[in-house]
Parts: sequence; C-alpha cells; structure tokens
Amino acid sequence: MKLGIVVWAEGTTVRFRILEGVRVERGQLVKVEDAGRTYVMRVYDFKPESLLTPAEVAAASHAAARGDRVVLYDQPLRLYDTALATILCQIEEGGRVQGPTSVPRLFTPVESLEREDLELLRLGTGDLVVGVVRVGHKPSDALVALDGSKVIPHHVLVCGVTGAGKSNLGKVLAAAFMLAPPRYSLVLFDVESEYLTGSEPGKYGLAHLPAAEERLFVVTPRVEEPTRLKLELELAGDVVEREVVAHPLKVDLSSLKPSDFTMTGEFTEPQEEFLWAAYRQLGDEWLEVITTVDARSIHKRLGGMAGVNTIAVTKRKVRHLLGTSGIFVPRAPGDLFEAVLGAVREARVVLFDMPFASEGEEKLLTIAVARRLFHAYERARKFSPGEWERLPYVLIAVEEAHRYLSKQAAGGEVRENIFSTIAKRGRKYKVGALYITQMPGELIETVIRQALTKIILPLPTKPDLQKVIQYSPYLDEAEQEIRTLDKGEALLVSPPSGIRFAVPVKIFSYEELVEALVLERGEEARARAPASG
Repeated sequence: MKLGIVVWAEGTTVRFRILEGVRVERGQLVKVEDAGRTYVMRVYDFKPESLLTPAEVAAASHAAARGDRVVLYDQPLRLYDTALATILCQIEEGGRVQGPTSVPRLFTPVESLEREDLELLRLGTGDLVVGVVRVGHKPSDALVALDGSKVIPHHVLVCGVTGAGKSNLGKVLAAAFMLAPPRYSLVLFDVESEYLTGSEPGKYGLAHLPAAEERLFVVTPRVEEPTRLKLELELAGDVVEREVVAHPLKVDLSSLKPSDFTMTGEFTEPQEEFLWAAYRQLGDEWLEVITTVDARSIHKRLGGMAGVNTIAVTKRKVRHLLGTSGIFVPRAPGDLFEAVLGAVREARVVLFDMPFASEGEEKLLTIAVARRLFHAYERARKFSPGEWERLPYVLIAVEEAHRYLSKQAAGGEVRENIFSTIAKRGRKYKVGALYITQMPGELIETVIRQALTKIILPLPTKPDLQKVIQYSPYLDEAEQEIRTLDKGEALLVSPPSGIRFAVPVKIFSYEELVEALVLERGEEARARAPASG
C-alpha cells in the first residue's frame, strides 16, 4: 500500500509526504524501493508543512473556531502532513540485509511493509520466540525470536513501568525456554506468587504449560520434601492436572558461607572482615553464634579482632537477611543448592515460589543461588572443559534489579556483588543475567551497557528513557515512541541475535499462548490416534 512520497533525506532520517486519506502511525515500519534496493524505515514523528501566510492562518483558524468550512486556495500544494522516519536497514538485491549506507532519492514512493519484506529481515529465526512484529499498534504475523546461545551470555535488560507487562513477558520468556531444545536454563525468583499457578482467576502460570511436567523445577513452601507436586488447574474452562518436580523452600544454615552475605553488597569492608574472622575462628557454628550471642561476648571470643559496634551492626544485617519466614533453618530436608544445580544441568526452568519471603530473605537466597551457579560454571570451564561444553546456557532473572545494582547504593559507592560480577564476567562461562526493573535510570551504567539485548516496555519517565537510549544502539529517535507504547508493546534491540535495529514488538499474551499450545497439543494427539471404526 502506498503511503507517501519522499521529500527530504539526510543521514539516516527521511521525511515523506503522507498521501491524502492515508493513516500513518508512530512506530510503523515502512519501506522505500529505489534502484533495486529496499530501505526499511520506522516512523518516529510527524510534522505539518505549511506555505500559508499568517493572514491565511488567522482567517482559517477563525472560520474553524466558528464551525464554518475552511476553504484554502491550492490547499494540497500549500498545506500537507509529513512523517519523519529513520532508516533501520537496507535490503540489497539477493536479500542481503545490512546497515544503511545511502538514502533513497527524492520523490520515490513510500509503502507499507508487507509480510514478504518482514520475512527477509529474518526476525523469527531464533529459538526463543517472544512475540510478533508490531505495525503501529497492530500485531502482524511475523514472529520475533531471540537466539538463546548468543543472547544469554550477553545479558538481557527488561524495563517498563508498573503495569507495562513485565510479569507477562517473564512468563512468555519462561515458556520459550521450556519449548526450546534442552540447551537453556532459566532461574526465576517470584515473591508475588504470579509465576506458578497465576496471580488470579483467569491468569495462567508456568504450571499450565504441558511442557512444565518435563521442564519445570519449582522450589516452594507447598512441599515438605523433594517430590512431584500435583496441581489441579483451570484452563480454558476445563480442569487439567499437572505434576511438576518440586523441592521444599528450605536452606540449611550450615550450607551458607560468608561469601553469601558479602556478595549481597550490604556490608562494609570491616563488617566483611568480621564475617570471615568468625567463620575461621568459630567453624560450623559461626552463623549460630553471630545470630544468638551478644556483640560483647563475640568480641571476646574473637580476641578483639572486630570492634563491638562493627559486630552489633553486622548482627542486625545478618538477622535481616536471614529473616523469620523459615526459609533458612538449622536442618533442611535435602540440599537445595545441589538440587537447583542438578535442575539447571537438566536445562529446566527453575522457579523459586516464595510468597512469604521478606526483602532480606529474597536477596540472600537470590545471591546464594546465583553465586553457586556462577562458580559451578566457572570451575567447570577451568577444570572440566568437556563437561562445561555440555552444560546448558543459564539465565538468572533479577527482579527489581535496581535494588542489587543501583548507582545510589552505599552513598554512591557500588560494592561488588555477584550480579555485578556476572555482568562483567558471566559471558565467559555461559552465565547471563536477566535484569528486570521499572527504574533503569537507577542502574549503574556498565550494567545497561553490557546488557546487549534490551526489551523496552512502556517507560514514560525522562531520566529512565534517556539512560536506556544513551547506552543502547538504534534508539536515537525512539523516545516519543517509547512514551506512547501500550501495555504489552515493546521495542526490542538484540545485536547478538543479528537484529540490527529497534524492532517494534507485540509481546505474546501468556494466557493466549498457553491456550494455543494446549490446543495444538490436543490436535497433535488426535492426529496420532488411530482412526476408529
């Protein structure tokens, strides 16, 4: 469909006149075919062009205000609308896609992008499908998929305001991991009870997926020992049963080490030294002593190696992290950390369902799990390269990432924690982080810069917008579009997947995705069943 005519081009910016009666939307993908080359562009703004005199403008506006018909001499020549677009890429003869190296000639026609054009962009060739290309606010049939083996080691940033669709996207990503070949593992921490069975009636969780019985491992207070958790779930008006591998949400205190606490970034250097001194001097009872014995007595037992005030403050921080929800206990049924490592090796999605966890407990457990995963992969690569090659890529989700990686932490000083380590070194070991936040402007710059795949949901606040745009390629002209995104709409940037521009995406509705997968599975089962009669 013809949309307009090119009237100006410079750099990677093109302005085109919009034809009468044609509707063009911000964020819409369009194309210009010129001399055997196809330019793919994204509309980012609009600008009316007027050759009217001030007197004509005054007369016309006065007539319009009174409700009279506005009549202008040679109106199509002197007053028309234009759209501003940025060139995303160019498709050469033969279908080769590359960055823009030229601009279309003036007065060449601008057309809507067709399905065949979208297929040439190869946006759906990855193995982690997250949605479809969006044309304005309308979804197309063209899939958008990430290349897991290239995306995971280079980290993923998901940002959007409350209600933008971050939880839906998290479940869609988890579904993509479960549906992909067993080459990837995803670790999720859920304190809102949204991911396992859904947050409310009509909402689905990961257990609704048929693949959950083989690819989901859930850590939950619903069980008291390692077992298969039986769930009855409502799905599209029917009741379905699922059995998923489950482990109790219990961590043995004896399995915790000072590194689990110091890697939270919550402790000062003297406090960290005290934790290590207590561990060396007190042995297996170090944590019990810190939490139950008064500061002065500990000071004496350690021979004055740490000050009383340092010990007292550290005790409060340790108690805060251990919490009172019964997650960290003196004796736990089974080794949770080993069970999680085993599930990751089997390329499962690991879900920590912890609705009653405090902020401190969530942080300590997240850090402890991430630390063990990272060091297990690091050791495997250094000492057992053959085993490491067989390990799946693992992506560790960090909800409210600004709490772990904020530039405002500790009075502007960012203390090292496991996620800052993973941000810098994880790519060497097949370990990546999924940073989910509604305040990307609070993150340290290196995290934003090193997360090469970014999925940007509605994000209207200027400081957050500017920070993401500043450290991302292909987003220079995207500010207005990001401000006007609807729930579930996103811009996706993923150079590791071979996507060399910001793709407008409509993220799948998780509920619709589950119902489609269940329907597809039912049809496949009927097709395999022998014909009766």
